[in-house]
Amino acid sequence: MIKAAIFDLDGTLLNSTEMWETLGERFLAELDIAPKNGLRDEIRDLSLPESAAFFKREYSVPLSESEILARLVSLSESVYTRNAPLKRGVKRLLGSLEMLAIKCAVATASDKNLALSALDRNCISGYFSGVFSCSDYGAKTKPDIFLKTADFLGENPAETVVFEDSLTAVQTAKNAGFITAAVFDGSEKQQDFLRETADFYGESLDDLRKMIFLK
Repeated sequence: MIKAAIFDLDGTLLNSTEMWETLGERFLAELDIAPKNGLRDEIRDLSLPESAAFFKREYSVPLSESEILARLVSLSESVYTRNAPLKRGVKRLLGSLEMLAIKCAVATASDKNLALSALDRNCISGYFSGVFSCSDYGAKTKPDIFLKTADFLGENPAETVVFEDSLTAVQTAKNAGFITAAVFDGSEKQQDFLRETADFYGESLDDLRKMIFLK
């Protein structure tokens, strides 16, 4: 029985993955530094602090890691406060979970304050008991952020469903004992593998709502 739900933000709740896909390139462009091939893949699964460390180490950026992090957050800000819309089916799914008394929280690679701004702007913050950031708990290559969020919600992984669009995050959550629900987003290139790995897979959150909660 599902008692709690953990949601990724970018690519799952929000149509904002394009911002993440180009974040590194936009940051380097401000410094007139040419990106290397494969940059997007290298930072896709990193938290913002880990991305800052990466740019300092791999590009010898003439800024401190804290200064790099501040610039990355600044580049992200307008997307969350003004631009990124909800993906199809978000409010219907959250409404169903509320009716079923299933507790919800967000676990995101984004900055926590920016995530809160995006939830508020889209009028869905009231559905969530908490927001947890990889900046505090590490990237989703490790299960720490999922385990911390489930502990906050007071439920064990076996009774908690994790909604994600990333293969890496789904693999991590599944290996930690969570129920996994994957939603399509164009930023994830291994859709067939994602479909095979997740317990549930849908082209939209509407599909997942019907599949999991409207049996």
